[in-house]
Amino acid sequence: MYKINHKAVVLVFLVQILMGFAWYAAAPASLVDYSQNAPVFPSIKYLTFFCLASLVYLYFTAWLLLKVNQLSSFSMMLLVLGMWLCVVLPNYFFISFHLHLDLLNSMYILSYGAFSSLLAGLVFPLWKASRSIFKG
Repeated sequence: MYKINHKAVVLVFLVQILMGFAWYAAAPASLVDYSQNAPVFPSIKYLTFFCLASLVYLYFTAWLLLKVNQLSSFSMMLLVLGMWLCVVLPNYFFISFHLHLDLLNSMYILSYGAFSSLLAGLVFPLWKASRSIFKG
């Protein structure tokens, strides 16, 4: 019986966090308030929530891929990218209508989710947990 590969989850989580900091640091000036000539960093509360949400998303994705283990690695990658398209991409309408952002800024906000899904879609299907010879 296969189990969740916790090493893969931790690896993807760490890469997502590093890329999240780089993504936030490279945010366009129209999305970040530079009024004090210094970038405004999010509070610890938001960083904690971001990390927790990312970890929960990764474990859910790993669990889902574990349940559809009969699919090929390519099909599992398409499943992860399909989750992003069907769940995260509709947030574009919410962002554009309620935050009144233009297309470029909206796509920049959603690009981190696309990167996260692509990374999980590449690593999880290819790096499966090894079988254990011990029961329980």
